[in-house]
Amino acid sequence: MLSARIRLFIAALLLGPILLYWGLGIAPSEHRTEPPRALQEGEDYFATDAHTRVFNMKGQLEQELISPRLDHYPDQQISALSTPHIVLYREDGTVTTTDSNKGTLPDDRSKALLTGDVRVNDRSTTGIETRVLTEKLTLYPDTKFAETDLPVTILSDNVRYDAVGMKASFEEQTLNLLSNVQGKHENEK
Repeated sequence: MLSARIRLFIAALLLGPILLYWGLGIAPSEHRTEPPRALQEGEDYFATDAHTRVFNMKGQLEQELISPRLDHYPDQQISALSTPHIVLYREDGTVTTTDSNKGTLPDDRSKALLTGDVRVNDRSTTGIETRVLTEKLTLYPDTKFAETDLPVTILSDNVRYDAVGMKASFEEQTLNLLSNVQGKHENEK
């Protein structure tokens, strides 16, 4: 009887480390390593045909974001957007749309950085449409404000302005051109 207990004890001593190895997945000589940096900075989710809406406190539609693909990167706390289309609605019923080739949007949605063939269309209550063309634009959707320090072209009715740098408030319908401003007006025929 005593020898059976000793055999059982010896078997437990021999099998114990093996069972622990299988149970924990690591050998005593191994150590866990962090995943490669590229995996840590990778996307944690993506969405195709993304369409988000933001409503104000009165329940009225205030913003829309449409993008064929949205990739979220948790380490950077941003979403990368492909060909984003952003619509800003004002209380007076007018609409401003912004399109670009690419964009990034932080998790707090405070600003959108739009790059590549950026086009802004703004229609005032008088019916006059203003288009802004540039290669990079920072858009603050909550305040309906936009700015760039790159060359910009503004087209409105029969007027064209070219400048370097711009600050625009779509809510107040103001546009400030920062430097090298040139304008051209064509009379209607």
